[in-house]
Amino acid sequence: MSTQITNDAVSDQPNATPPGQRMMGAGPIALIALYLIALSLLDLYGLVKLWPYPTPSGAPRAGATASPSPTPSPTASPSPTASPAGSPSPGTVAPATTSPTPSPSPSLTSLPEPDVISFFNGRFTPRVHAETRLLLLVMLAGALGSLMHSLRSLYWYTGNREMVWSWAAFYLLLPFTGAILAVIFYFVVRGGFFSPQSSFENTSPFGFAALSALVGLFSPQATLKLKEVAETIFTKPGAGKDTKPQETVPPSKGTQTTTTAPQVTAVKPNSGQASQTTKIVIEGQNFANGVKVTVGDSPAQIVSSSSTSIEATAPARAAGPGVVNIEVSNPNGEKTVVSNGFTYTSG
Repeated sequence: MSTQITNDAVSDQPNATPPGQRMMGAGPIALIALYLIALSLLDLYGLVKLWPYPTPSGAPRAGATASPSPTPSPTASPSPTASPAGSPSPGTVAPATTSPTPSPSPSLTSLPEPDVISFFNGRFTPRVHAETRLLLLVMLAGALGSLMHSLRSLYWYTGNREMVWSWAAFYLLLPFTGAILAVIFYFVVRGGFFSPQSSFENTSPFGFAALSALVGLFSPQATLKLKEVAETIFTKPGAGKDTKPQETVPPSKGTQTTTTAPQVTAVKPNSGQASQTTKIVIEGQNFANGVKVTVGDSPAQIVSSSSTSIEATAPARAAGPGVVNIEVSNPNGEKTVVSNGFTYTSG
């Protein structure tokens, strides 16, 4: 009896659920939600305090000084000389005439260098230079976009009762990766599209903040775009042994991209004898390195593959003649199924 129990335990061990696949309880979900909300509020507070003034309402920030505008003063000019008929008699004073002087606008567009910013009611008052301010705005905007992605993914998975422990690290680290990725994008854009002599006044905080928020919100797409830029400058390396391409947007199923899913346009030939193997060619696109093909319920042997063509060997079918599906799946989990894609004949 004891031997049988031991064998059962050993046989069941390979099928045990990994720790990351366990469902997350209500307590940990609430803690992650509070962490994301607190970080979002802190991020918004930093954006408001660091945003350059004047504010959108037109009011200057505390410490900004505006040059006073001189008020127009009326001037009177006496005319002691004789004047022609119809004009005032000599010795009278002409009516006063006002000559308004245009008043210069308050000088609120230029920031002090460096500027003293007060955080938390004066408990932290750093001196921030203009370029440093813009860099901090980029970091906070990138983190804000990543926080939005994390919150949306959290409520989606929680609402669908699919929250597992494997995504805990994703929610904890995504805001920081979004901030770092936004800084990299800022360096690329600032160095590639702006003159080296351009200063803070020649840039737009709105434009950089919007770009950084998009980078944080769609960090996988931004990473792939940086990869394309790098591959145009440097040599494209070969795939490593354990590499896994990053082609989808984890973990929100509602926002996954489908442009990289394999697509099948033709199977040649689409029939073969059930008693023997048949070499087939599958044509299409988005076939990744390491693609797998399943004919019916049996895997096919891959002979060669490219991004648009797969040469494989369809296995024999013990069940005899019949029509089966063909499934093509990439290593990243994306797949496509060709319904009734192959017909096994009797001979």
